Amino acid sequence: MKVYLASSFGMVPIVEIVADYLEKLGHTISVKWWSVDGFDMRDKKADHTSDSFYKDDVCRLIFNRDLNGVSESDVLVIVAGDIPKMFNGANVEYGIALALGKPCFSIGTLENSAMYYPITKCKTLSELAEALRRQES
Repeated sequence: MKVYLASSFGMVPIVEIVADYLEKLGHTISVKWWSVDGFDMRDKKADHTSDSFYKDDVCRLIFNRDLNGVSESDVLVIVAGDIPKMFNGANVEYGIALALGKPCFSIGTLENSAMYYPITKCKTLSELAEALRRQES
């Protein structure tokens, strides 16, 4: 199954653990956005007073890469930590997945939000693996 992992750069260590685990089970990660692969806008995000962030071609490339990653995936998994947190880009990717009719899962603890109602919530990697297995059948 092709999986898109949605999260934040602050969660990359956990995202990498989830990605490795899922790949060992035979799943494919659609986009490893955390590996940056030459597309890194983190240093430009801090300037909230300038529109130059959105005018940078790299911003468009990142958007298209991640949009295609969600579109080409079979499922989306939001990777959260132990403490509920707000997500920005991950919530956009989640919304795209919902609009495309993709099954959505989470691992970790999400903040309480009615928008997360459709997600199959998992606390452990083994729970996530089982939920994905059931999705495949």
